[in-house]
Amino acid sequence: MNLYKKITGLFSPAPASKVLVRGQHIEFTVPRGQTILESALREGIGFPHDCKVGTCGTCRYKLVSGKIGELASSAMGLSGDLYQSGYRLGCQSIPKGDLEIELDTQLGGAIAPKETSAVISGQRKLAHDVIELTLVPENEIFFKPGQYADIECRELSVVRSYSFSSPFQAGGSLSFHVRLVPGGVFSGWLFGADRIGTTVTLRGPYGQFGLHESDAVMVCVAGGTGLAPIKCVLQGMSQAQRRRDVLLFFGARQERDLYCLDEIRALQKIWGGRFEIIPVLSEEPVASAWQGKRGMVTEYFEEFLRGQSCEGYLCGPPPMVDAAELVLLRLGVARECIYADRFFNRIPG
Repeated sequence: MNLYKKITGLFSPAPASKVLVRGQHIEFTVPRGQTILESALREGIGFPHDCKVGTCGTCRYKLVSGKIGELASSAMGLSGDLYQSGYRLGCQSIPKGDLEIELDTQLGGAIAPKETSAVISGQRKLAHDVIELTLVPENEIFFKPGQYADIECRELSVVRSYSFSSPFQAGGSLSFHVRLVPGGVFSGWLFGADRIGTTVTLRGPYGQFGLHESDAVMVCVAGGTGLAPIKCVLQGMSQAQRRRDVLLFFGARQERDLYCLDEIRALQKIWGGRFEIIPVLSEEPVASAWQGKRGMVTEYFEEFLRGQSCEGYLCGPPPMVDAAELVLLRLGVARECIYADRFFNRIPG
């Protein structure tokens, strides 16, 4: 009997692990096989993160005690100094027992993620490859402008992440910008027919991107549907907050890729401070009638930012966000004043 217990014990599931966050009186459970980040979010803990796949480095923590396994090495999303100092990534870490960890930020004040069913109530075409998807949730999901949600379509067995594109309204609908991805399962399905009336599952909110109180100029840089969270943040600002100066750089390939400019211009008209919109096209045909700026958005930073105290709000594909961050740093913007949401790191399509 004792031998039988020993043998079966080798194949029994490992117990759930406890993770204690040092100095914050927070403890949560990580079921077998789940990552630290995944479990924290499911328990409504606002664990810092942006991408969930190990490239942004936002979910870093310091391992104080205990052992972990990793889906992929945390070194890919951390500097050598941080990695050598014992930092690891929550999205890649699977506990091998109880852990004690330490975070550089406080976890309090986050909005706990929720799950609810939602019905597609609208799909408005904004550009040749962008749809505004409108959902009516069964139960309200509160969020801060700049955050995102996961949308699960069980009919397709897929989950996709999209930023909220308009601020929260009590009892109202939720909107997202969906770009058509070549070969994308969800985006191809959405663009392929009228999906109004379809029920999906909504989980959120997630993410830490959002407005930071300051008097500095807001340098907003949007690439593609990176406009969605930036538009949401700007629309969600109070009348007093709208006294801040805003420079909105909108990077796209061609003029046909620009969208929501009428909404942005309407916001510009009621803005209390300076508000400039700078669309920049990287692949617009030379012979076209486009009279605006061409090239990369970063080529125009110095012209507009010279001598000003600035904060950066960057959303879009990682190469654009990384390039914008480097130029802002070179122009003297402090690293802690640059806030980024790298879109492509989430599951696309």
